Amino acid sequence: MYRPLPKDLTIKDSKIDGLGLFSKTKIQKNSFIGISHVKHDNFQDMYIRTPLGGFYNHSKNPNVAKLSSDSLPKYDFGQNIEEKVKEFLEYKDFKKLKYLYLVSLKDIEPGEEILAKYTFYEF
Repeated sequence: MYRPLPKDLTIKDSKIDGLGLFSKTKIQKNSFIGISHVKHDNFQDMYIRTPLGGFYNHSKNPNVAKLSSDSLPKYDFGQNIEEKVKEFLEYKDFKKLKYLYLVSLKDIEPGEEILAKYTFYEF
């Protein structure tokens, strides 16, 4: 059966704005959550947004980071997630990278909203 979102996530009303993305289970720090965008030159802003990429809300205190690479990550980044976030934010030519994806910056509890700092249009 097709599932537009990873099985541990759902969409509900957000206290921040409209609809938001929420965890159904505990997500451990440094976990790969899923793909939010896939590069494709024929689409607006050169990326196709997945259902995951359409519902997380902005926060100055995010619990996920949006990272990018040409290959998909392993499901656990280990202890170096902060370094990977820093590398991504300093990367100057991110529009050449194939995948944008979400990774947890800290443990996310069941029922907690998934929050990211918007960075897609800042580069």
